[in-house]
Amino acid sequence: MLIQCLKVHPPPALTMIDAVYEYLLGLALGLSLAVPPGPMNALIAAEALKTPLHGTAVGAGAMSADATLMIITYFLYRLVKPYVSYVYFIGGGVMIYLAVLMLRPSRITASAHGLGGVLRNYTKGYVMGVTNPYQIGWWLSAGLTLISIMGVFSIAGLFTGILAWIITYPLAVYTGKRYLGGRYEIIVKTVSGAAIMGFALYFMYIGLTLLLRGVLP
Repeated sequence: MLIQCLKVHPPPALTMIDAVYEYLLGLALGLSLAVPPGPMNALIAAEALKTPLHGTAVGAGAMSADATLMIITYFLYRLVKPYVSYVYFIGGGVMIYLAVLMLRPSRITASAHGLGGVLRNYTKGYVMGVTNPYQIGWWLSAGLTLISIMGVFSIAGLFTGILAWIITYPLAVYTGKRYLGGRYEIIVKTVSGAAIMGFALYFMYIGLTLLLRGVLP
C-alpha cells in the first residue's frame, strides 16, 4: 500500500533554493561540531606546529571518525545507547595517553615530518574522535536530527564545514609559529597538552559520577 501511495504521490523534488538551504544548514552544523574549543582542536594545534599537513591529518582522522559515528548513529543507535556512558572512561584514557605524549620532552625526527608521521597523526585523530564524548554526544543529538530529517545536501554541507576548518585552522597555527618563533611553539604545545589532560580528567570524573550513581549498566 505504501509503495502504491508513493507511486501515486511521489515526494516533491528539491528546488535549488531548498538544496542551497540544506547545504548551508549542514555547513553551519559542521562548523558547530569542528570549531568549538576541545581536545581535538588542542591536538590539531599541537601537531600543526610541525607542518599544516600534520594538523590537517589529525583533523582528517577526526572527520573519518565523524563518518563512522554517523553510520553507527543511523543504524545502531538503539543498540549502543545504553553503553555510551562508558565512553567517558575510554575517551578519558585515550586523551591522558595523548596528553602525556604531547607534554613529555621529545625530539622531532625526520620520520615525524614524513609520510609516516602524517599517517600516525591521522590514526591519533581517528582514535580520539571515535572515543571523544563530545563528538559522540553531538552525533546522538544534533547529528541524529540531521540525518533523520535532512538529505544528502545537508550531509555534504556538514563535511564541507569540517574540511574547511581542518585545513584553515592548522594553517593559521603554523603561520603563527613562523612569525612568533620558538616561544610560541612551546606555549601552544603546553597549553594544548594541558587542555587535553584537563578534558580527560573531566570526562573521567563524569564517568565515575555516573558509575557511583548507578546510571551505568
